[in-house]
Amino acid sequence: MTEKATEVVKSPEFKQLGFEFFKDHKDSFPLKKLSCYLRERLTLAKMAVTPYITERETLKKVIDKFFPDVNIEDLEIKFGCTTLDLVSGEDIYIDKGPLKEAIIKSISIAGIFPAWEEEKRILIDAGPTAKVPVDGCRYIGANKIIAVNLGAKLDKYEKISSGIFTNLRADEIAKFKYNKLQAEKADVLIEPKVEKIHWADFTKINLGIRLGYEATREKLPEIRALLKPSLFLILKKTFSRKK
Repeated sequence: MTEKATEVVKSPEFKQLGFEFFKDHKDSFPLKKLSCYLRERLTLAKMAVTPYITERETLKKVIDKFFPDVNIEDLEIKFGCTTLDLVSGEDIYIDKGPLKEAIIKSISIAGIFPAWEEEKRILIDAGPTAKVPVDGCRYIGANKIIAVNLGAKLDKYEKISSGIFTNLRADEIAKFKYNKLQAEKADVLIEPKVEKIHWADFTKINLGIRLGYEATREKLPEIRALLKPSLFLILKKTFSRKK
């Protein structure tokens, strides 16, 4: 999985998604820093006047590198993903139909990729309401959930630059608190210390993997306890075999 993820992140198709424009640019070289700053501002300006900045076909090329053309029902391991419906405000859980289509719906980040319009729904990435989709796991039948929360801490905010950014910050706090409540419903919650990695900085993929590995090892006692079969289940299986 590490090799495949690294391969995709370095591919020309992935670079066309334009995530580098959103990275925290801390390069000390003045001209490079200025260039990054201007590109980011131009991208944000484009988002203000258009519904999205990257075509769905560009996203599909990346998805094609990862996933086969199969239906979710045909997968060996049960799978589902979560989207947010902008019309009803509800989280929509997808556990049937084409796998690639479901994934594209669930990662259509608002403002970056086109929303998916179908019937009376407008679907986007469910990050605002289900960054850690514990309810989605319950929906597809999971009774023991090990979840990973990459947004365990709220970024600091020390300066009020405008009314718009004040409102955006208030929305950010609301989403953070709601998602924290969702995440805490999991039986085991893994929270890697990745707050110093910007969400769009895929150059730090190896660091992210290492931090995730370390955070998971710390939770191994809880995971083993969760997965340990109860005496009741052991007896039930034993007597079932005797019959």
